[in-house]
Parts: sequence; structure tokens; C-alpha cells
Amino acid sequence: MKRLAPYALGGALIGTVGGVALALGLWWLVWAAWALYFAVAEGIALKRSRSGDTLSEHVWALFAINLPGRPPHEVTGSVRLRRFLLLAGLAWLVAHFLTGGLF
Repeated sequence: MKRLAPYALGGALIGTVGGVALALGLWWLVWAAWALYFAVAEGIALKRSRSGDTLSEHVWALFAINLPGRPPHEVTGSVRLRRFLLLAGLAWLVAHFLTGGLF
């Protein structure tokens, strides 16, 4: 029944990889558009090369990451909490992807 779902949702089955059916449907297009938007925005930010443009620079600022050549951030309880939440969130995401959604 799961293999018929892409057809029922109006998508087209394009093949299987590792036993998983790949379909071109609405959600595939939404995620592809999101990835393309991100790639364009990050590409523009990299080309401009101004401070604070890229996703990395925003993450470094939000989590008070000390960068070479810049004054160090004060490590407060709030900074430690934000860094812990970043680490926990990324660890969960990796576990989620690698276990097929068990976490």
C-alpha cells in the first residue's frame, strides 16, 4: 500500500533506492524549493562576503562562539544553555536521520 501512496497523492513514482520508493509529489517539491532558496541565499551571502551574512555567522553570533581576531564573548548561563540546546538539537537530528526516525 505504501508504494501506491505517491500515485494516490498525485505524484509520479521515479524509482526505488534501498527499497524506499521515491516520488515526485508536493512535499518533494516543497523541500526541493526550500533547499534551492537556501542555496541561493547562502550563495549570495558568500559572494557579498560581508560580516554577518551567512548562516554560519548567525549561528556563531547566536551561540556566542569565539572567533579568531574578534573580542571574546562572555560565557554566561544563558550562553551555556543556548550552546547545550544547539548540541542536543543537532545530536537528536543526526540520531533521527541515522535511525530512520526512531528518535
